[in-house]
Amino acid sequence: MMTTINVSELKPEQIKYIEEIILALKAKNKLDENKSQFDMIDYLLENPLEVDDLEFITREEIYDKK
Repeated sequence: MMTTINVSELKPEQIKYIEEIILALKAKNKLDENKSQFDMIDYLLENPLEVDDLEFITREEIYDKK
């Protein structure tokens, strides 16, 4: 989502503060993206999938595994 902010009436300190908030949010989003990629790998390493006789398993069986 892109939002345009009119900063023409703000003081330079206020504009700098908004820029710092935006940079912090971008950094947090990047960390969250990286974290979510590793969560599934860690989960599968701790909870390996078991299959009988090399039969295919469904998506529901994968995600319902406790």
